[in-house]
Amino acid sequence: MNDDLKLGSVVLAFCAFLWFYAIPYHIKGALPALLPKSLVIAMMIPCVLFFYKGIEAAEHGVSASAFRIIPGATLKALGVIPLMLVYIFLIDLVGFYVITGVFIFIFLLYFEAKPSLSLYIYPVALPLIVYLLIGRVLHFPLPDGILF
Repeated sequence: MNDDLKLGSVVLAFCAFLWFYAIPYHIKGALPALLPKSLVIAMMIPCVLFFYKGIEAAEHGVSASAFRIIPGATLKALGVIPLMLVYIFLIDLVGFYVITGVFIFIFLLYFEAKPSLSLYIYPVALPLIVYLLIGRVLHFPLPDGILF
């Protein structure tokens, strides 16, 4: 079984779990469930493509890399998802401004930004601008943590 077939099967099973169990159990009513169900359908479309390309590759005896649906750069971008989950988890613990600066720096390194002054300015300037605009001008509180 090639990688595309495995990925398509796993995510289709996850979509089935969401469609038949998670959404009906947690969301009552047709209208509130409309957006989650439409997102599951949107998630199923690429999964069906993966599944189809995996079956096609297996039938022809061709490696799955010849039928690459997602380029390597996009696969690298998908690696941001676990980083974002860690970021979301740490916002309440560390604080929005500090963790945002740290993760901007991590994301710039992850996407191999050229080492320059901007590598050090963006992680400091962006949370500072957000603090001034959102925190001071609009008086909207962002999560405070241990540091700030």
